[in-house]
Order: sequence, then structure tokens, then C-alpha cells
Amino acid sequence: MAVAVDNKIDPTVEKYKQLFDIKEQQMNGQKAHALHQIRRKAMENLVATGFPKHKDEEYKYTRVDRIAKATYTEAPKASVDATVAQDFFFADLDAYQIVFVNGVYAPELSKIGALQKGVMIGDFKSVYDRQTYQAKLETVLQNGLGQNAFVDLTDAFAKNGLFIHIAKNTVVEKPIHISHITVAEGDTFLNNLQLAVYAESNSQVSVIETFNAVKEGSYFTNTVGRFVVDANAHVKHYKLQNESVQGNQLNNTIVKQDRDSVYSSYVADLGGKIVRNNLSSHLQASGTNTYMYGIYLGTGSQHIDNQSFMDHAFPHCESNQLYKGILDDKSRGVFNGKVTVRPDAQKTNAYQQNSSLVLTDTAEMDTKPQLEIFADDVKCSHGATIGQLDEDSIYYLRTRGLTREQAKATLQFAFLGEVLLNFPLEPVRLKIEELVNAKLKK
Repeated sequence: MAVAVDNKIDPTVEKYKQLFDIKEQQMNGQKAHALHQIRRKAMENLVATGFPKHKDEEYKYTRVDRIAKATYTEAPKASVDATVAQDFFFADLDAYQIVFVNGVYAPELSKIGALQKGVMIGDFKSVYDRQTYQAKLETVLQNGLGQNAFVDLTDAFAKNGLFIHIAKNTVVEKPIHISHITVAEGDTFLNNLQLAVYAESNSQVSVIETFNAVKEGSYFTNTVGRFVVDANAHVKHYKLQNESVQGNQLNNTIVKQDRDSVYSSYVADLGGKIVRNNLSSHLQASGTNTYMYGIYLGTGSQHIDNQSFMDHAFPHCESNQLYKGILDDKSRGVFNGKVTVRPDAQKTNAYQQNSSLVLTDTAEMDTKPQLEIFADDVKCSHGATIGQLDEDSIYYLRTRGLTREQAKATLQFAFLGEVLLNFPLEPVRLKIEELVNAKLKK
């Protein structure tokens, strides 16, 4: 007896599939390009898996299905005055400045100059066409391919991406600052952004990503950052998110580490309407170290969700996660940190802590640190705390001449300061502290 098979695509995915087909028809001879083959594979993955639903365990606190179902236009072309772009740089920081406005490279705002020997910065298509770094870029792009629906969405629709390659034994003297500026005009639009970083063995580099909005408006920033960290390489990765309070951002950062490497993540989430961060690191050889530090500050009806995954598969590795946040008004925070220690990963040290201040009865925090341990000779711990400001501490500061509001702001800043002290680049830390203080005083 014949069995009927329902091959109907989910309507949300079907919408994106139709858009992809239209764009593909307009590409003419470019359809055979290797980059487009990656886009096509990503679209196939999205059709096969679909977007996560609210009932899915990893997404039950964050309605990303609503973001996916919305109707978007392409990001409009826009320009920004140099004085405005300058506001999003870091004072007293000598860096390679790379500026994108609504996802389009803005050479007139960027300040790259002559690159240090051993440093290559270029867009995906140019790298492929020159072929010099083609194999390296392909290696990075295979990292996390098909990891989730929003990775597939970016891979399928991003017009181009930024590739950073650091050669062996190269210590990059200046940080690389990638400034994304959004000009929210007109209809709600979707901006797909890609970053690929390959740090070869014994290299060192600091990469900074910032996300800022010139004006309030509705849009969706969907970004994927991929990092391959070779043996004994050190990568410091900063991310400062200060999007419009009407803008949504979904960020995927996927890291693959080789032996004796160090990857350090420093995240500050201050803006956005709905923000979801998926940060995963795969420790693929002995001696690797991974550090994740993050702060989040929610007001109004902001929703900030941090998801981390640490995959310990080899012995003698260490990871440390410290996230702290403050939630005011009707904001909501989510933290789900998962650490997996596989059977061969003996002598693993893994630590995880999430602490939050909930300042009102209408704010909410959902936290779920997780440990999955399949090895017996390890040191692992996790913890989560949710509390309010201590009235005795507020009273003490008021006896020293502070108003109640000043006392509260001081205690809140000190609470986040424990995390910020771990941010090595002082100009970045000072900028974040300035933004945090400004938001606390509102």
C-alpha cells in the first residue's frame, strides 16, 4: 500500500526559500561560484530543519519564532557622518578601524592604513577570487555550518563577509575594530553579517565588534562569527552591543580551538529589543583554555538571552565563564550555560557562574547552568544567584552623602565591575563603563 508523504515546507521557511530562489535567478554566471554553493547548502539545511519553535527546550524563554516570521526588506543604503562614526570608536585606542553601515563596507569611514606583516583583512569574495587564502577561508566557513537555523539564514543571505587571517608567529600590535552602524529608516529590514577569523599557530590578536544604531527604528541584525584558533594561538574577542531598543539581534559565535590555544570572550549587552547570543567553543586538543566574561543591562521591556556551550573533549583543558546582569522595569534575562566534559577529558577544570540583580517585581531572570560530566578526574563547578540590592548597603552609602538613586547606581556599577575588571583593553573597558553609567542614571 502506498504511503502519502507530506513534503510541505513550513510557511516561514518557504518565504525565505522563495526569496533565495529569486536572488539565485538574478545571479546568472555567479551561481557556480564556490561561495554561492555554501549559500545553497545553507538554504537546504534551513529547509530541512526549519526554525526553532517556542516549545523547543533551548528556546522556550525567547520567542525567536516571532523574529523569523516577520516580514523584512533588504537593508537600505545609508550614509553616516564621520563625526557620528567617530563616536563609536574608542578613545585613545590605536586600532585598525573597519566600518560597515547597514552591512555595507564604508571605506570613507574606515581607518585601516598599511597592515602589519602577517595580517590580511579582506572580504570573502575577493579572498576567493585571489585564491591565496581560499583554503583557509573554506576551513573557517565549515566551522559550525548548519549549527542552527539562524546560522543557515546568515550563510544563505549574507551578501559578503569579512575575513581576517593572522599568519604563524604574528603578534598583531593593534586591535582590529569592526564597527557596525545601523541607520534604521523605512520598513523593518534584515541585516545578515558574517565574520571569519583564522589565527594560525603562535599568533596573537584582539578583535573588537561593536553594534550601534544612529537612530531608533525596527530591524533585525543576524550575525555569525567564526573563529579558528590554531595551536598556541591567543585570541581576545570583544563584543559591545548597543543596538536600538526597537532592533532585534541574534548572534552566533562559533569557536574551534587547537592544542594550547587561548580564546577569551568579553561581551557587553546594553541595547536591543530582543537579543540572543549563542556562544560555543569546541576544545579539540589538550591544553586549551577558554574564558567567557559577559555583562547585560536590561531596562524597559528588553529581552537579553545568553546561551553558551563549552565542549571539553580532551584532557588538561580549562574553561571559565562569568556572567553578570541587571534587570530593571519589565526587562527579562536568560542564561543557559552548558559545559560538557567527555570521557577522555580527564584533568579538566571547568567553572561557571551567573549572577543577576532583579530590581523590580515586573523584571524576570531565568538561569540554568548545566554540567554534563562523563570523566571522573575533573574539577567542575557551577552556580547561579538572583537577588536584589541590599538595603543596608544603600543606607550606608546614603549616610556618606549619596542620594538613594546615587547609592543604587553605585552598587549596580560595582556589581558589574567584577566582570569588567577582566576586560584587558582599557579603552574598551572605559567606554563600556561610560555607557553603563549613563544607562544606570536614566
